[in-house]
Amino acid sequence: MYKFAAGFAWMAITFWSCTDNPGITGLDLLPHSDLISVNRVVETNIKAFNVTDEKLRTDEVPYNLLGTFNDPIFGKTTTDFASQYRLMSFPKFKENDIIDSLVLVMAYKEIYGDILTPQKLKVYELATDLSIDTKYYQDIDMGSISKSEILAEYNYVPKFKLDSLTTATLSKSDPKDTVTQEISIQLNHSLAQKLMKADSLTLSSNDLFVKYFKGLYVEAGDLNQGGTIMKLLGSGVVLYYRKANDTTKYVCNFKTNTNAAKVSHFTHNYSSTNFSANLNSTDKQDSLLYIQSTGGLRSKILIPNLGSWTKLIPNLANPADTANFMINKAELIFQVDSTTSQLDKYAPPAKLILAAIGKSKANQDSIYFPSDYTFSSTYFGGNYYSKDKTYRFNIAKQMQDVIGKKKNNNGFYLETALKNEVFRRVVLKGATSKTGIRLEITYSKIR
Repeated sequence: MYKFAAGFAWMAITFWSCTDNPGITGLDLLPHSDLISVNRVVETNIKAFNVTDEKLRTDEVPYNLLGTFNDPIFGKTTTDFASQYRLMSFPKFKENDIIDSLVLVMAYKEIYGDILTPQKLKVYELATDLSIDTKYYQDIDMGSISKSEILAEYNYVPKFKLDSLTTATLSKSDPKDTVTQEISIQLNHSLAQKLMKADSLTLSSNDLFVKYFKGLYVEAGDLNQGGTIMKLLGSGVVLYYRKANDTTKYVCNFKTNTNAAKVSHFTHNYSSTNFSANLNSTDKQDSLLYIQSTGGLRSKILIPNLGSWTKLIPNLANPADTANFMINKAELIFQVDSTTSQLDKYAPPAKLILAAIGKSKANQDSIYFPSDYTFSSTYFGGNYYSKDKTYRFNIAKQMQDVIGKKKNNNGFYLETALKNEVFRRVVLKGATSKTGIRLEITYSKIR
């Protein structure tokens, strides 16, 4: 009977890594029948396809994204959002108070794209309630929940500046520390007048206030070239006003927080890309794989021989050979195409997710995490290794489950982590490329 032993792998690796020649160490101490041979095989019979991601849920995300970006490889992506704004205090406006200005402020600390192309932003008041208990998805029709009046139009060139903490040791394509930037947009006085006309009861309760002022929709306009996507840290509305016969400038803040409903909207246009012709086809493979967050692109990975150890390891085809057979590690390795990805300009995802494919009763794809992930996300892997530009996953337990008929071999989906709050993309070598995708299996046999 064959065995899979990740724990044994650790001990074996620890023991043998202390010598230059693991094949001879300890031969004079162990009986011949107890000798262990460690071997490795590489499985390259793997298929991979470019497919669009599943519809992504985008409500209550930690960060909203804003902007239009014409990616030279991935086509056009547009991201915008709608949000509630809640009372930070309980103001008592008077009929003769004088409006100075009403300003929408948005803070961001990360951009993806260029710092040359102005973003064309428009702001609308929401006409429909947002609910923190409702599920919203990336294809929400923002126009249908907003009023037609434009509260502001604003052209903004995104900024990016490293702060004093950033050192030369950090990646130029993904610096870790930046200066927080702010976008300030003056809104039409009609909304300021509405806010100041709210009665004392409405201004005494956030539940009543968000029914009265339902929030704002910030739209990113269309661009034909260039552009940037900004990751917003937060946003708020600031009302500046004065009182009659008083030169003091008063301020009233309305902000988003964990109790405020907000939702992101993402759209993608791949019509001009090199991969569009074969997108969502499982009949023809591309030599490159395109992975993108924001409900964009993922890859479908098939390993036909995963359920047969005799095909994966042909020299153990004799059933008797498996009596003392252990799988130490089964590492699925994806190589980044650094040239096509343009890593000097566009940071790759810090982490990818490999989700196993299940089947519903209607034979529709569903996904679940392999047992290797539930054992330990660190053990499972998926982080980007900048040294060799790879993503690696250990699927030894999943391989055991498939061979043992506990799970079906329906393949995997490869996608980005944090895909509804961070914009990232990367190009990987496909299964038909010279580098290809490989499954490196390390196994031990007690002789």
